[in-house]
Amino acid sequence: MELSYWQSRWKKDNTGWHMETVYPPLPKLWSHLSIDKNSRVLVPLCGKSRDMGWFLEQGHAVTGIETSTKAINELKEKYSGEFTKEQSHGFTIYTTDRLRLWQGDFLKLPSQQIESPAIIYDKAAIVALPPAMRKEYAQKVLELCNPETQILLQTFEYEQGEMNGPPFSVKEKEIRKLFGNSFSLNLLHEQPKFKELKKFQQRGLSSYLTEKIFLLTPP
Repeated sequence: MELSYWQSRWKKDNTGWHMETVYPPLPKLWSHLSIDKNSRVLVPLCGKSRDMGWFLEQGHAVTGIETSTKAINELKEKYSGEFTKEQSHGFTIYTTDRLRLWQGDFLKLPSQQIESPAIIYDKAAIVALPPAMRKEYAQKVLELCNPETQILLQTFEYEQGEMNGPPFSVKEKEIRKLFGNSFSLNLLHEQPKFKELKKFQQRGLSSYLTEKIFLLTPP
């Protein structure tokens, strides 16, 4: 799956995954994390997520990584303050106050140049990727972690044979395979997604669709 696929969807406003509100379970989920208010949150494949604004309101510094120029520009418009702009390692970097946006390919992110995050927030990121890319994605995420980094990660589970992704079905067994050597997994949230199941029926999905949120913590 090429970057051009996602860039094209942003250009056409074909972004059904984007929420115009903060993800409803986020405040409750966040209460399970033991981190300082001024710590940094890193958001892979961030799009123009409203959750980033919520993190800023809580006092956090935020790093977002996104390939789409349109998404980055719309995200910048939401926040006051002037952004500085620089080029580094094939990325365009926009910075203002506690928000830093890296525009480019997440899989090519120069880990040594990124401020170490207390939390990596994966909301609809790993489920956007096919199996081969999920392995690369997980390797990059692990590169970005320090010994105390925690990961809050969303997955969807369904019968993959019924529907082509994205979103892809990523089951707990795969998450354990990708991250289990470095993290302990705790299931914080599990919910059948009846509304989304109905929407995806036209694409062939008929059995079930379950959302899960995991907290990955250092052992």
